[in-house]
Amino acid sequence: MVERSGVLKLIIEDDEGRKTVVPFVRDEITIGRQEGNTIRLTERNVSRRHARLMRNNGHVLIEDLGSYNGIRINGDRISGQVQVADGDLIQIGDYDLALQAEEGSKQAAPTVPLDATPPTRKLPESSATLPALAAIEPAQEAADEDVRDADEGEVGSDTPPSLPKHQSTAVIRIDQVEGSRKRAVAEIDASEAPRLVVLNTDFAGREFTCNRTEMKIGRTDDNDIALDHRSLSRTHCKVVREESGEWRVVDMQSANGLMVNGEPYAQVTLRQGDVIELGHVKLKFVGPGEQVNVPAPSTSSITAESDQAVGSKTPLIAIAVTLLVVILGGGGYMVWKSGQDPVIPKGPKDPVAVKTPPKVDDTPRVDVEALKKEAQAKLAEAKQGAAELDWNKAEVLAKEASVEGVLLPEARSFLQALESEKPNRTALEQAGKLLDAGSLEKAKNQLDSAAGTKLLKARYDELEARRAKMVADKVALKDPPPRPDPVVKVEPVKVEPVVKVEPVKPPVVNKNDAKTAEAEALFKEAGDEKKAKNFERALSRLEKCIKAAPQYHPCYRLLGSVYASIATRDQSASDMEKARKYYERFLEVAPPDDDYVPKVKAILEAAKNQ
Repeated sequence: MVERSGVLKLIIEDDEGRKTVVPFVRDEITIGRQEGNTIRLTERNVSRRHARLMRNNGHVLIEDLGSYNGIRINGDRISGQVQVADGDLIQIGDYDLALQAEEGSKQAAPTVPLDATPPTRKLPESSATLPALAAIEPAQEAADEDVRDADEGEVGSDTPPSLPKHQSTAVIRIDQVEGSRKRAVAEIDASEAPRLVVLNTDFAGREFTCNRTEMKIGRTDDNDIALDHRSLSRTHCKVVREESGEWRVVDMQSANGLMVNGEPYAQVTLRQGDVIELGHVKLKFVGPGEQVNVPAPSTSSITAESDQAVGSKTPLIAIAVTLLVVILGGGGYMVWKSGQDPVIPKGPKDPVAVKTPPKVDDTPRVDVEALKKEAQAKLAEAKQGAAELDWNKAEVLAKEASVEGVLLPEARSFLQALESEKPNRTALEQAGKLLDAGSLEKAKNQLDSAAGTKLLKARYDELEARRAKMVADKVALKDPPPRPDPVVKVEPVKVEPVVKVEPVKPPVVNKNDAKTAEAEALFKEAGDEKKAKNFERALSRLEKCIKAAPQYHPCYRLLGSVYASIATRDQSASDMEKARKYYERFLEVAPPDDDYVPKVKAILEAAKNQ
């Protein structure tokens, strides 16, 4: 077991295998997506405040801070506070985390029986300098390390065998790097300034003194260190000295990247003897006064290349000389022959035309149209997979929708939509499960959160229709239709018929009808949404209400009210016209004794007089 009271490291690995190591020197670390957390992870499946790591009596505890996607330890989702053991895999969104003790702070581990189940996954151990990240605060609290090179390799070799690897292969996300942070640049005394020595290329042997606290390196002259080599970017990287005295190299988003001792980095702390690779150019970071012997480039390879070039040209020269002799000899013979024995042609002869056979282009042709049709078919399958909520199928097929390695533009847009629609997919999956369980209110909340979906609109409409029907059925069961009174046979009394003209009344709404029950439920939900100022959701439910029961007059009145609210909010004349239309329709359908009839008439009259 790791002694938790010692110096701990928190290793963080993202979904692309890039690692960052953070010293765990505080009593508490918070992890989340928003600014202000000790560690900021920027993927969308990380909540704003996701988790907290705490020291407690020599142990480390982790706590879920109410995140949406939760925390998993060795594959199991946790709740509350859970103790983290050595080798445990902590999963937060797309990130894997593990705690590890520094060298020298581990104690002997007890023997593990052969049948013991190993952890699901353990991040690889390594030991060397720790990088400082902008998102991890404060960096100055990190424990200092004193790591010595055990056996330096030969200077200038391609892969120094014994130069130590640094702790992380990359930062979690490039926007976390302090590459663009403004620093106060100050001069450094020459006796304390380290140097950068070029080990290869035409610049081999050149030395540059790091006599300022920030020095930029690149291909152009506006850098502090200018190396005009085609493999370098205009401004490739910079070396900076922190207030703690340590030196770091920071990649400035260069085209060919940054490597230190053969490992790729976005930024990392430097030690004396580190070899920095910028494209094809290698530089060694050395202390003040330290001597570096840069071997001269070997000439054997140059000689071999020139010999090979000469050897390869010799047959060509011989062939050229032979052809020249044949041409000159043939020409001389023809001149001599013409002088000795002139030939007078007897008559014109038809020249014999020599036909050159046409060249056959055997280059294989690529049927671009066929490839495009195949790519579009795969994209259609991908969209079908998305409609079925099979995200993995959709993503795999969309990535295959390419022509000669180039994605179709619509496939690229579809993949972006897949990424943005992940929360909606999750909400619709949850809504389906909640409807299966009969939890109508919770299902409504999930559906409301996915109401803006475009990619999954068909699935949303299907689940919403299912929920509305379940609500209507529930209302119908709660208020069953009354039993008819027993039929009493009464002998008819003969009376003189009286002709009476009855006024035309609107059709009577049967409240015990299933469609009416559904309309009542939708009307109530729309009223709640209007109170919450969710006008668009209210309109969606009222339109379904009218479709279910066209004679249910309260829905027309509420539609007029909602459109009037939208018109006032957006200063929209078209929405005000819709409000007037639905108010008039309400007066046509509603019975004359309805309490709202006078109010609606007054509203319409006031609108005419404006």
